[in-house]
Amino acid sequence: MSTQPTMSLTEKIDLLRKKGLLDDEIDQLLASPTSSEPVKASPFNMAEMVNNGSSIEEWNKQVDETEKLYINTEAFSVLFIGIAMIIAILYIRGFINSTIGITCVIISLVFAALVQVFSAPKYREKIKFFVKKR
Repeated sequence: MSTQPTMSLTEKIDLLRKKGLLDDEIDQLLASPTSSEPVKASPFNMAEMVNNGSSIEEWNKQVDETEKLYINTEAFSVLFIGIAMIIAILYIRGFINSTIGITCVIISLVFAALVQVFSAPKYREKIKFFVKKR
């Protein structure tokens, strides 16, 4: 039943009577413990959904560390991929020797892959904190 937000309690009770509820039923609705308790909001943040038992300070610390790890990992990956792209463009334009160009592109891409490989165990530990129940 949708009511206007400016409707008074008396108007709401009258509306319930029009719907066919008896005074005893309306009294039960008003006296029920669920009507006086605040409605618990559904969890929209990760901490409430996971509820791993950690304190707010520990949770916030882990979130900050995870964010720093992500930013550093992706920044270095983008840097090495960018270097590889620049070298590839210089090679295609003919400014760099083919052996040097291809070698430098491969080395840059390997460094980008190594950044991801070495950060994977750290990501795994962070995922354990956020997902594993304690």
